[in-house]
Amino acid sequence: MSDEEHVWPFDDSEFKEVKPGFRRRVYTGDDMMVTFWRIAEGRGPTPYDNHPDNEQWGIVIKGKLDFRIGSDERRVLGPGDVYWAPKGHDHGDSLFIGDPEHGETWIIDVFTPPRDEYRNG
Repeated sequence: MSDEEHVWPFDDSEFKEVKPGFRRRVYTGDDMMVTFWRIAEGRGPTPYDNHPDNEQWGIVIKGKLDFRIGSDERRVLGPGDVYWAPKGHDHGDSLFIGDPEHGETWIIDVFTPPRDEYRNG
């Protein structure tokens, strides 16, 4: 196995737009998946739902995430803040507040097991 199979440098061109203003790059291992999101300022709201088969951890890297997780209470998370959505735990209704440098919210989501619908980018 080469190092090329274990290291991916940051490359803006590798992010795929999956809907207007939502770009992601997906990295899939054996039992977990990392999704790097770049979401344009002002996008949302996203659905308020859950993933019955996938546990999800997220960390905000840039910008802010205004969302709900498990209740009607809205939370605003900024860089370094972490969230956890266990299997079947409602979350979303997300609004995205971009950072001044990029005008985007950057979020890293980790899923276990990997989400089949994300496997191709």
